[in-house]
Amino acid sequence: MKAREKAYNCLCDIVLGKSYSNLYLRKEINDFSSADKGLITNIVYGTMQNYLYLRYQWEAYVQSDIAADMALLMDMSIYQFLFMDKVPEYAVVNEAVEIAAKKHKGKYKAMINAMLRRFLREGKRPILGDALFQLSIKTSHPLWVVKMWEKQYGYEIAERICLDDQGAPALAARVNTCVTSRDEIIAANPDFEKGCLSEDALIYHGGNIADTKEYLTGRVSIQDEASQCVALLVDPQPDESILDMCAAPGTKTCHMAQLMKNEGEIIALDIHEHRVELISNAAARLGLSIIQPWCFDACEINHEYDEESFDRVLVDAPCSGYGVMKRKNDIKVHMQPEDMDTLLPLQAKLLDTAFKMVKPGGVLVYSTCTLNKKENEKQIEKFLGLHDNAQLISQRTIFPYEYNTDGFYMAKLVKAEKA
Repeated sequence: MKAREKAYNCLCDIVLGKSYSNLYLRKEINDFSSADKGLITNIVYGTMQNYLYLRYQWEAYVQSDIAADMALLMDMSIYQFLFMDKVPEYAVVNEAVEIAAKKHKGKYKAMINAMLRRFLREGKRPILGDALFQLSIKTSHPLWVVKMWEKQYGYEIAERICLDDQGAPALAARVNTCVTSRDEIIAANPDFEKGCLSEDALIYHGGNIADTKEYLTGRVSIQDEASQCVALLVDPQPDESILDMCAAPGTKTCHMAQLMKNEGEIIALDIHEHRVELISNAAARLGLSIIQPWCFDACEINHEYDEESFDRVLVDAPCSGYGVMKRKNDIKVHMQPEDMDTLLPLQAKLLDTAFKMVKPGGVLVYSTCTLNKKENEKQIEKFLGLHDNAQLISQRTIFPYEYNTDGFYMAKLVKAEKA
């Protein structure tokens, strides 16, 4: 199978079949050459990152409905015209027509050929409309989320988020402080340098962190810098008892264990068995023994453990993920405003249960990787209104453009001592 056809099939499975892009691509393109892997990856991620802009370029050519998979074929072809200068235009057209000929009994073959040649004649379509619409199309963010960010944070921040999402994320790692230090890692491998947001962060300027000796020997983990700030905010101490309510894949869990010098206890929950295995594997790779992974519904944990039995509780809540679109382009394609309908009550229930488990004087940290005040500040505001013995110590939003990280929100609360 040719590389472009494979890219097309991958796009259909990810966008229409809703497969997870990172896991799917890693598995699907193993048998291709290094050059073809690069081409496939570029086309798939680039098309998703720019999908609204690409669709805008050709949608006016169509007077009737076009099959969803053929629309993706147009998107990926226009992407190659606009963003891949070294790719011959004739090759893009010819292979797109070949793919169209194999689908829907060749019904769209002539249409795809005609539309691609028309685009090559007429060029890019100017983006008309008000500032929010132009920003939406230019950066391929749904208009509703651009309007939401503009309302919640103001236009300047909304624009900076959208523009930053079009870039490439930094390759960030976290040092395993139980066995080494940042200085030792940098001395051994100059491709690493210190991060600027987390005291445990490293930025890598090589290829894949997972291929490095440092990763393979358990001296570093792959983790975004903003994400590292969550465990630092929890600030767990040696010999404490910690509950991690939504722990998988275990990245923040392991960071907390390191901060505790691998002394104490962390109960790490996830509702899915296969994800609990990820926690176990992460802990084993780093040589951490205090983590107890458990497949269990965190909302019911107060029926299994005594209430007020943990020194600190982390709720790294399921969220809409609007802070990680730079890293996960498929969120842009799949996101819908109604996604919050199930997330908001789940987040509230997790917070309520978590607070039951915190000792008087203990700490509760709530975090998300989204940029949406309904899931963040408003969620905490609502929680505080229901719990007069909870005190907000601090809250912080890290915007992705500030440090070239993911976008994150985190809040630290303390349960009042009993009178």
